[in-house]
Order: sequence, then C-alpha cells, then structure tokens
Amino acid sequence: MSCFGLSQTKNQLITFADEQVAEGDYYGAINYYQKAMNIDSIDIDVLFKYAEALRLYKNYPKAEYYYEKVYKKGNGRIHPSCVFWLASMQKMNGKYKEASKMWKRAKTIARDKDSFEHQKAKQETRSCTFARRISKYITDAEVKNIGEGINSYDSEFSPFIHNSTLYYSSLSSDRMGSDQQVLDEQYKVEIYAGKKIDSTWNKEKKLERSINNLTQHNANGTFSLDGSEFYFTRCNSFDQCQIMVSEVKDDKFGEAKTVNINSVGSTQTQPQIALFDGKEVLFFVSNRKDGFGKLDIWYAEKKGKGKFGKPINAGKEINSIDNEITPFFDSKENELYFSSEWHFGLGGFDIFKSTFKNGEFGKPENLKPPINTRWNDFYFTLDTINYKGYLASNREGSLAYSHPTCCNDIYVVTFPKPVVPEEVEIVTLEDLNKYLPVKLYFHNDCPNPRTVDTVTNLNYLTTYDDYIDLVPKYQEEYSKGLSEEKAVEAEVDITDFFKKYVEQGVDDLELFTKLLLLELKKGTRINMTVRGFASPLAKTDYNVKLTGRRISSLMNYLNEFNGGVFVPFIQSEQLTFTKIPYGEYTASNFVSDNLNDQRNSVYSRAAALERKIEIVSVNLAQEEKGEPVFDNEIHDFGKVTSLDTLKHAFTLQNKGTKPLTIKELKASCSCTGGIVSKQVLLPNEKTKIEIFTKPNPFKGKQIQRVEVLTDGIPEKIELSVAFELE
Repeated sequence: MSCFGLSQTKNQLITFADEQVAEGDYYGAINYYQKAMNIDSIDIDVLFKYAEALRLYKNYPKAEYYYEKVYKKGNGRIHPSCVFWLASMQKMNGKYKEASKMWKRAKTIARDKDSFEHQKAKQETRSCTFARRISKYITDAEVKNIGEGINSYDSEFSPFIHNSTLYYSSLSSDRMGSDQQVLDEQYKVEIYAGKKIDSTWNKEKKLERSINNLTQHNANGTFSLDGSEFYFTRCNSFDQCQIMVSEVKDDKFGEAKTVNINSVGSTQTQPQIALFDGKEVLFFVSNRKDGFGKLDIWYAEKKGKGKFGKPINAGKEINSIDNEITPFFDSKENELYFSSEWHFGLGGFDIFKSTFKNGEFGKPENLKPPINTRWNDFYFTLDTINYKGYLASNREGSLAYSHPTCCNDIYVVTFPKPVVPEEVEIVTLEDLNKYLPVKLYFHNDCPNPRTVDTVTNLNYLTTYDDYIDLVPKYQEEYSKGLSEEKAVEAEVDITDFFKKYVEQGVDDLELFTKLLLLELKKGTRINMTVRGFASPLAKTDYNVKLTGRRISSLMNYLNEFNGGVFVPFIQSEQLTFTKIPYGEYTASNFVSDNLNDQRNSVYSRAAALERKIEIVSVNLAQEEKGEPVFDNEIHDFGKVTSLDTLKHAFTLQNKGTKPLTIKELKASCSCTGGIVSKQVLLPNEKTKIEIFTKPNPFKGKQIQRVEVLTDGIPEKIELSVAFELE
C-alpha cells in the first residue's frame, strides 16, 4: 500500500507538471518535476521532461546536465531527441567542441537525410566551427544594458526609436509572490513608451487601451513613414498572432483594426515599416504556406491605410528551414537586419545583416561579438542619427530572479563615430604619411583580364564593386572539397579577408584622398609612390603589365574624384606619381601558381592577399632642398640562365632648386651593390646609379633592393632589380 501511494503521488506530480508545460508555465513545471524526482530519481522519462522544462525556462547549464544524464542512461536510444537538445545546450553554454561532436552523433541518429533533424545537425556541426572562429573577432561596438528605468525582472523586447521616444514591449505581471510563482493569466505583453532624461532611459507610460487591450498580448510596434499609422502584433497566445493597425492623430491612438495580409491558419508578427526599393513596405514574420521552413521573413508593399499588396518571401538567402525573425530594414544603407537560428552563429538566435542589391538580398553576415552572444539576441533596430542600435537578449547581465539567462532585457549598442576628415589638421609630412600604406585589392587578372595593356579606363571603385559581388563565389570555391570543419574555417577565413582587407582598403582610400586634397589646397607639391603586386599565376611580363593596369585604376579614381577636383593638381604637376609595378616578384613562395588548382591559386586568402596596389608614401617637395627623381625604380631582367652578375643603370635627376647629395647606398644583401657616378647634383642635373646583383643559386623568381639615401626630399628611395633564374 505504501509503494502504491508513492506511485500515485509521483504520477500526479508528473501530470500536474505536464499541464504546466502545456500552459507555458515552465517554472511551475520544474517544481512539480523536481518533487517527482525526489520520489524516483532514476526514472529516465521524468529526467527527460525535467530537462525539457529547464531548456524552455532558459536555464541552459542545468538543462545540459540533465540531458546528459538521459543520454548516458541509454546512449540516446530511449529519448533520441535528447542528443539534439544536449548538443544545443552545449553550444548555448559555449562548449563548441563538445557540441560539434554531439551534433555529429545527432546526425547519425537522424538517418533520413531530408529530415529537419538531419539537416539541422549537419548545419550545426559546421556552425560550431564557425562559432569557435568568429568569437575571436570582436567588433568596435559597445553593448550595455539600458538600465532598470526600462528593464524589469520580467522580459522586455522589441525596442525602436521614433521621434526621440523609445517604444518597447514588456511581458509583465501585476502580482508576483516571493517565490516568483505567477498565474498564467496574470502574464501579459504590453507596449510601453520611454523617455530619456539626461543620459538615462525611463518608462514614461503604457500605451492606451486601443493598443493594449485587456484580453490579449500586444507587442512589436512600428510607425508608418509619415507617422500617421501604428502597426503592431496582437496575439491570443505566443504563437497565434495577427498584425493590427491604429490611426495616430495628435499623439493619440485610434481603434485597432486588422490588416489585409493576415492569413488564416498561420501567425503574422513583428511588423516593421521601411522605405524599401523606393516603396513603403511592411516587413513581417510568418509561418504561412509557401515559405522555406518554420518562421520566415516576408514583405508587402503598402497600398493604402492598412492595405498591402501580395506578400513576398524575402528569399532563400535570408530564410531557411529553421526560424528567421525580427526584421529591421535600414533604408539608408539598404541592409536588412534579422535574427536566425539557422545561419552560422554563436548560439540560440544570432543577429545578421544582408545587403539588398540588384533586386535581391545577399548572403547574411553575422554581426559578431559583443552584439551577438551564445544566448538569444534579436529585435535589432538602428538609430543612425545617434550611432546607436537597440536589441533584446537574455545574455548574462540581464535582470533575473532565478538564473542569469531566464529573461530578455533591452540593450543599447553604441557604434564608434566615423572620423570626419575635415576636422583633421595636416601640418607635416608625417601627419599625412601616418595613414599609409593604403592597400587596395583586386580579383584575379583584373582589371581588363586577358589583355597586355598597362593602363585601364576603369575606376578602382568599379573593380571593387565587382570584387565584392564575388564573395559568395570565393566562399564556395575556397571551401570546396574540404571536410565540414575545414570548409567552415575556409569560409570564415575568406569572409574575414574581404571585411578586414578589401572593405577596409576602400575606407582608408576615402579618408586618405580627403586628407591629400586638404594638403594640395595649401599649395604643397606632392609626389605619391604607388606599388603594384600580383599573385604568381601568370607569366612575369604579363603580371608586370597587370600591376600597371591596377595602378592605372587608382589614377582614374583620382581623376574622377568629386567631379575631377584633382585634375588641375595633376596637370600642373603639383601632384605627381612614382609607379612601381612589381608584378609577382614579391609574392609569397607558399602561394600556388598552378592554373589547375584554382582553389589555392585564385580563391585562397593567401593568393588574394598578393593581388593589390599600395600607396606607400607621399613626399612633399620643398624649394629649399634637392628632389631626387628616378626614370624608373624597378628593372626586370626577365629570365636568366647563368649565375653571372647582372647590372642595370638607373637615371637620377635632381628636380629640386637646391643641390642634392647622395649620401649612401644600402643593399638588401651582400650579393647586391651599387655605384654612383656623381655624388652631388645641381638643380636639373642628372647622373647614373648602377645596380649590380649576383643571382642566388636557387631556381625561381628573385628580387633585390638598394636604398638610395639623400639629403633631399624624399630622403630615401628604394631601387629594385628582379629576375627569374631558370
């Protein structure tokens, strides 16, 4: 009888707990499951249900612990989904190596390759590798909790700024006991407005009953472009929602009505109005039919008050077989921000952005730490005027009664303000040169592939745009044929190259160009040295001409900048150039020159790093000194077949107004040297500097350098001789 009574109590507790889970009260369920486990601590079914409740309550460390207990009891055979969720919890807890192994195990259990579980496990295996790599790339953004003036110990989310007011949603209750047990019907999501006083955000008011009605959840607000309409989500439960609209007059919200994009049998939520492709468009989230998976991002053109055209799916680059949510479109930069559980991330939902170009969305980019964490990060919006962003997250640091990740708080993202070049004072040569070198990168054999021209009519920015469009191709080709883990590393590696080098080069060029113009307007005569480089894929003479074309694209950029503002300076020779096309002579020996191995010779990071030009120095010509100018600063001997000494004479002219003294020649090695015909040159006088070098007894391309040190401006010039020993 005693055993029978205990069994009845245990079964009743489990029944009570199951009912709480069904109602969404995971805290209550956890308490009942704990009591059932006190009676029978080895019941694997109770352990699994307890782990499930902990996961849904966002207590990830404890959930991982109990999923692992279930897994170890039957090696994942009794409750196969525990493998799936154990891997998820390990990732949420930052254990990427362990999670990767468990995802592989989950993939073998889900044998149907077309099933969601198999595809998710395959994706997450690669995502764990991505997370290990990307967690090292910290952005310059600063993320801080918005504070207790807005956040509570419940959940706050969906923040956005409109007319200096912060609108947000809050899941709150009016009565909470000391043990934090709250009746389900007392939980209610409502929309609030907050105001900033000094530097602190504070809750100002709850929106009126026309928005926050008494019987349903209301959240996720957005205003029409003219501010006359307010769109929001109204839900009977957390997964049964429709989009509403309220007319706004004199800051008062009228009666809410449904909009015509709501679809029977599906949920519509998280609306955001934006100017998109020249039209006023409503972005929203729905699990309606004809999507790619669970929740997808859709958009529809506004046709009138509360009226929209046929919804359009945002497409396969954005949406997946998993959840994509919380869209925000930045009309200024043509970028869609959203959160996803599918695309490579750190854990849970990560925030991504995708650029809309040529009628389609591009490959999503993870916003990286500290914007993203291994917990849930979503509802990202921008306040571009103040260089701020806002997001919701259950990251550690959020207000919480029980465990650190139970509830969502609103966070403020502060971006570094861009440098305003006009505020930078250029006084000395060092002031301008400190921004150098500026490095600009090119696709293989670009510009003007398969030609022998040394000039191009293309502007560098044109070649840059074409290069950026090839990022997906580089990701695909560089990761082709590799294991899942290595493929992800390769994809992250090449993506980082484009972000860190190619895009940064254009930012550096823009700043440098403005600083250069400021100095020229002062009347300063400037000589700019530009070097060109190539990867070793083509023949030497071809690569030298190719690097000449690359330097030419920079000249075109300067000629066309701001309607030709540099042209008078170039024509008057106030701005002159020293062009040094190195070709592939300086390329790393580790870069492939195999045309049949394009993964390494074209699409690898190592090869891409070689294809560039560099603005390496600017020299300010001054009348009180000599000015050394060479006819050329590099000589290519081409192919040589013996170890006999090679000699070449460079012509030097003093273009300054004062005598020029050649103080010293410094060779890069003992096998190279130089002879000066005349040590002191009067203005406009010329001389020869003969450089000789003895080839090293190793086959292949070689380059040797000699520094010419003078008392003029510039004080140092580097002469180079190159050859290929057969």
